This record gives sequence, structure tokens and C-alpha cells, in this order.
Amino acid sequence: METPRRPRSQVTPRTVWTVASHVLALVTVLWLLTRVWTVLSWVMVALFLALAAHPLVLWMERHQVRRGAAVFSVALLGLGLLSALLMTLVPMLVEQGLALVRAAPDYIDRLQHLSWVEKLDERYDVVDRVSAELRQHIPMAPGPVIGVVTNLLQKLAAVVTISVLTIFFLLFGPDLFDKTLQWVEPSRREHWRGLAHEMHRTVGGYVAGAFLISFIGGVVTAVSTLLLGVPYFMALGLAMAVLGLIPFIGSTLGLFLVAGTTFASVGMKEGFIAVGIFVVYQQVEGNLLQPLIQRRTLKMNPLLIALVMLVGTALAGLLGALLALPIAGAVQVILEDRLARLHEQWRTGKDGVTRVILAPEDQGTRPRPPAEPPLIQH
Repeated sequence: METPRRPRSQVTPRTVWTVASHVLALVTVLWLLTRVWTVLSWVMVALFLALAAHPLVLWMERHQVRRGAAVFSVALLGLGLLSALLMTLVPMLVEQGLALVRAAPDYIDRLQHLSWVEKLDERYDVVDRVSAELRQHIPMAPGPVIGVVTNLLQKLAAVVTISVLTIFFLLFGPDLFDKTLQWVEPSRREHWRGLAHEMHRTVGGYVAGAFLISFIGGVVTAVSTLLLGVPYFMALGLAMAVLGLIPFIGSTLGLFLVAGTTFASVGMKEGFIAVGIFVVYQQVEGNLLQPLIQRRTLKMNPLLIALVMLVGTALAGLLGALLALPIAGAVQVILEDRLARLHEQWRTGKDGVTRVILAPEDQGTRPRPPAEPPLIQH
């Protein structure tokens, strides 16, 4: 009796080598990303700023200004604002910021004596823990001079690099994209060009609108706290402008920061006024500014926005929170295009004959139900 042969293994040495090489390539790419993460973050910030400045460059081009001159003018405007900020507002901001940080434990002690805070603290012991952490971790004396100088030089190099990259993106970004399209099949180039234009319009409009809305929020916060007599109005305004770029949680954090500082530094009455101003402004921003400025930009499910923000914050902290939504918006444009092509493939075959009748919600319309159920043609 002949012994049955064992089945030949489907895993060949070539398959093993292919899988191992792919895994090795993936590990190498991840290792390189960790090594160049600082530079990569500068590039993403520069692209973020270029998208924010691009509408102004386009506006100048529409008024018969050449692109090079428009980019140069926008760069001069940005450098002028940065210089004015460094020479006038930054010293005041630094002074107010340090004073606010150092006074935070005392303000927490004052808040602790409010009746509703005392009841909350009796149950959760939150105030004592926060106050102890602040006293332990906030330094009352400057660090070593060498460390301060090194950190300052690193920040200066980052600012210069990001500024140059932003100008390069505005000047040479379109030409680089056109050259990249040469690698695409000629019949598909116009499709990808239109897709890139849609991504640029959606993400660029969102970024520019987010900058404008956060700037307005920072100005409103600074002016309101100044009129209420809060000594840290400039620091609170800048903090609100930065937090305003973060969807959902940014405004909530800003409310706690502004209200808590006003309660502790000025008084109960002014604190409630600050909360009232903040709530009114949030209604104006949500019902007027957001629809007016962001009416043609990102349209994303709120749950998806929350998940994207969580992932971005976990991966890269504040920078990830700022960049997660624009990146997700670009990916969403690509996925929507792919979904539209899939629907077209489901609707028609290669010969253009209808193969499958889609559901009304997938067709974008809701016609009357037919008398008989639709048939699938073969």
C-alpha cells in the first residue's frame, strides 16, 4: 500500500523573505520617523502656516499682484507682526505669565474658601492636591544660564526654519506638485489635480478660518479681562487664542482658566461677569462666526472629530491636537473620492450597463418606492 504524500507547504522561502523584507522596511521607516520627528514637526507647522496664509496670497494675486511679490508682502507682514509682538507684547506677556503662574497656589487657596468649592473639596480633596502639585513643580528661581541660552537658540532656529519653509511652500509648492503629477498616468492627472484642489480648498479654508476665529477669541478675552481689572489680561488672551485652535476641549479649558483667574484675582462679581461674557461669546462664535467663516470647509462627524483629536493628542501632544483635524480633513477628501468611485463601480459594470441599484441614501435621493422590488440584472 502506497503511503500518501504529505501536502506541499504553501509557504515558500520566497514568501518568507518577502514578508521579512516588508517588516524590516516598516521598522526602518518608523525608526527614521522617530529620528527626524523634530524636523518633520517643523515641516507640518510650516505647511499649517502656509495654508493659513494662502488665501491672502490668492487675494493679492486677484488684484494683479504677482505671486512672488504677494508672498514677499505676506512674509514682510508676518515678520512685522512678529517683531512688534517680540518688542512690545512679549515682555508684558512674560511678566504677566510668570506672575500668574507664581500666584496660582495663592489663588487656589482663595478659591478653597468659597462655599461651593469647600463642599467639592470635602468630597474629592481636589484643591489641596492641585495646590501641592503647583508648589512642588513651579520653580521660583530661573534655571541655569547655559540651559536657558541653549533652549533660546533652539527656539530661534525653529522659528527661522519654519518661516523659511512657509515661504518656500507658498512660492514653490504648486510647481513641486505639478512635477509630482508627472509620475501619474496621464489619463488620471486631471482627476488627481482636482482632488488636490479640493483638499487644498477644504483644509486651507479650515486652517485660515480657525486662525481668524481663535484670534477673535483671544482679543475678546484680553479686552474683557482688561476691562474687569484682571492683571493678567495679555497672558489670558494669548492662552485663549492658542486654546481656540483646539476643537471642543479648547473652549472648555479656556472657560475654566479665564473664570478661575478672574474669580481669584478680582472677585466673585467680576468672575461671574467673565463667565457671562464667555458664554455669550461662545454662542456668537458657534452660531455666527463658525457658520460664516467655516461654511465651505471641513464637514466631519463630531464623533470622528473627537476620536481624531484624542489620537493626535496622544501621539504628539499639543502639536498633534492642532494638526490632527487638518490631516484628517485631507484624508477624508481622499476617502470620499474613493467611496464615490466604488459607488460608480457598484452602479455600472465595465460596459456601462447598470448592474446594481443602490439604496436611496447611497444615491443621494429618496424617490418613491416602486410598485415591485427592483431586480438585479445579470
